[in-house]
Amino acid sequence: MQKMAPPTLLGRFLSGVAFLSLLSSSVAGVAVSPGPTLEPRGNGGNGPACKSIPGDSHWPAASEWATLNQTIGGRLIAARPAASVCHVDPFHVFNAAACANLQTNWDRPETHLFEPVEFNTPYFQNQSCDPFTPSTQPCVLGNYVSYAINVTGASDIVAGLKFAAQKNIRLVIKNTGHDYLGKSTGKGGLSFWTHNLKTIRIIPTYQSSFYSGPAIKLGAGVLAGEAYVAAWREGYRVVGGTCPTVGIAGGYTQGGGHSLLSSLYGLAADNVLEWEIVTPQGDRVIATPTKNTDLYWALSGGGGGTFGIVLSLTTRLHADGIVGGAGLSFNDSVVGNDAFWGAVGAWHARLPPIIDSGNTVTYMLLNGSFILYSITAPGRNATGVTGLLAPFLADLTTRGISYTFAPRESATFLDHFEHDFGPLPYGPFPVSQLTGSRLLPRAAVTNPTKNAAVTSALRTVTHSGNFYLGCNAMNTRATPQQQHNRPPNAVNPAWRDSVSHCIVVGPWDYTLPRADMLTRLDELTNVITPALEAATPGSGTYLNEANFRQANWQTQFYGSNYNRLKQIKKRYDPRGLLYAATAVGSDDWVVDGSGRVCRAP
Repeated sequence: MQKMAPPTLLGRFLSGVAFLSLLSSSVAGVAVSPGPTLEPRGNGGNGPACKSIPGDSHWPAASEWATLNQTIGGRLIAARPAASVCHVDPFHVFNAAACANLQTNWDRPETHLFEPVEFNTPYFQNQSCDPFTPSTQPCVLGNYVSYAINVTGASDIVAGLKFAAQKNIRLVIKNTGHDYLGKSTGKGGLSFWTHNLKTIRIIPTYQSSFYSGPAIKLGAGVLAGEAYVAAWREGYRVVGGTCPTVGIAGGYTQGGGHSLLSSLYGLAADNVLEWEIVTPQGDRVIATPTKNTDLYWALSGGGGGTFGIVLSLTTRLHADGIVGGAGLSFNDSVVGNDAFWGAVGAWHARLPPIIDSGNTVTYMLLNGSFILYSITAPGRNATGVTGLLAPFLADLTTRGISYTFAPRESATFLDHFEHDFGPLPYGPFPVSQLTGSRLLPRAAVTNPTKNAAVTSALRTVTHSGNFYLGCNAMNTRATPQQQHNRPPNAVNPAWRDSVSHCIVVGPWDYTLPRADMLTRLDELTNVITPALEAATPGSGTYLNEANFRQANWQTQFYGSNYNRLKQIKKRYDPRGLLYAATAVGSDDWVVDGSGRVCRAP
């Protein structure tokens, strides 16, 4: 398998005189997006109401940043966007060939993965410094953070927390930059870049009051693909994402974390044995179901970027073995669109017995095409997978719909993953998109009337041709055998009643004016999302794959857990040092027209 490439680090590690020189230069000043110079306001003695941004009189001097850099051993990185090579000013690193390469690969995760200040959401990139704007347009930071700390241990985090508290600086946590909601960036921010925390340790027998068995300790920077390979080498499999470049210990598991293995083992959050974390107050803490239980509960499904900075997690390993797979596709070319959508409704009605027997299905819905991209059937061979889907295939035949079906089997989970979601290490998925989602409840697909309403809403999603659906069908309820050793956690309760998590995907088209893409965002927010919610009342939305404009996000993302989560947030972060859009506690803040984070009135 191809090895991970080393980071190029367009942001630079500097120390001493060189670092101070850069901070004092005109380049560092010009690289900040200009805006109204509004001072942080007073707040009745409770501290500044707004975080400082460059240009404010309270913004730290170059010498103060240099002191922080010295404190952490020269691991402070002054932000320079990757696409600075596409612009003449102000960094003076224009390179036409390098820019052309970025244009070709901007939609790939590895382009942003290794860069300390990059992230993959076009909306928040805001054309302030990307490869598609004219070279004569200055490259400004805009929504990029100003600095990042290359975290190598708890002491780096403690130093950053102390500096941010003293200087009133916004804090951000970034691992891989897989983020659709703008959580891993922020204007004027100091970022904890955890990507290089690469500890992987197999624990043959982990012992606790609720679990005894194999486990794996993963540093915050370990990617899913890296964890899969490490587990496979020892005869195991581990719960992780379908994109191999997502960090398991980051927002993925902290937000719940769905997996190809979730119908058998639960969500990633259900598998966590312990968290190693630095709290916003600078304490290094181990949180388990029996120690610091409130923090364990919150971190396991309550969302990332707000309760603390995770150094590592320890999670369960599961014995490896054969995995059945298959591909299935059909379209409306013969029977017409109405009959096609009728078959989609029938598919959803037949999902419960498929997922209830430990299988997970990944499928796509376009306006007129159904593509079962992958089925993950642990313990089944190709014949077993054929039997699993036989009732639906017979239904298609009865409806006069021709289909293509190809069952198969793999010796291990890694082989199965590589076949369907490879090639490792980076996988097949682009990253530039508009995103929304909805959890489809079991009752909404098994009741014929409700099923028809869901089908109509899904049809609305694809009608314009601007969006398609990528769905992951799974049963995340604990089986009676699992219930005794699955500790409570903060996963949105809507997950437990759902049969499928459907992501609304709108590929970002860089050839179109930004205004056209914002019109599509309005379509997602004002047409598609209300239609999905109306068809699935009382359900929810997966907080990691969602629209950052989601109305009533506290309930939609967190369900009945939100109030308790907010109490835990206040306990561990009473000063509100950690802020991330739509994260727990973010409703205490607003972002003003200059990108400044301010306390809500």
